[in-house]
Amino acid sequence: MIKTKMFTDLINGIDPSVQINRWLDKHPDYIIVDVKFQSSVVGADDSVNYSVFRDALVIYREYENV
Repeated sequence: MIKTKMFTDLINGIDPSVQINRWLDKHPDYIIVDVKFQSSVVGADDSVNYSVFRDALVIYREYENV
């Protein structure tokens, strides 16, 4: 069965790639099918202040010993 999990740096400020690696260390029986990274820039048009948010969607499945 294919499953998905979303990682973002909005909650704890840790890069999504680091979060994914930590998650995989805890779940060695997961097989990664694909990873989709995205960056979003948020800021006012007339302002030089802006924020960049990164997130990643991991598509995975559990190892099945058939």
